[in-house]
Amino acid sequence: TTSGIPYNIINLAHGRAHNHGWTNGDSILADSGTEQLEFIALSQRTGDPKYQQKAENVIRQLQKIYPSDGLLPIYINPHSGTASYSKITFGAMGDSFYEYLLKVWIQGNKTESVKHYRQM
Repeated sequence: TTSGIPYNIINLAHGRAHNHGWTNGDSILADSGTEQLEFIALSQRTGDPKYQQKAENVIRQLQKIYPSDGLLPIYINPHSGTASYSKITFGAMGDSFYEYLLKVWIQGNKTESVKHYRQM
């Protein structure tokens, strides 16, 4: 998307992406976070940095709206990159995002290059 926040449903056969209708077109925080490990691993294995760059761009976009309490809302507008609603949860649609921040930081050997994951 233009904001860097990904759509959560991708049809590789048809080259189309969208979000669930029940989210009113918004991206879900947990889905946007769990893609980090896979895209970074894909770059590591292929030697092509573009996948990791896309994944890290999602985190940079989320850092722009990162609140002082450290808790992001679960619905993000994929066009503007802003929060759509203020609903926060450590349950469904939110919890995996925070779990994957730690996993990505570990995957990156806790180096300076992945410092932004730890800061979140």
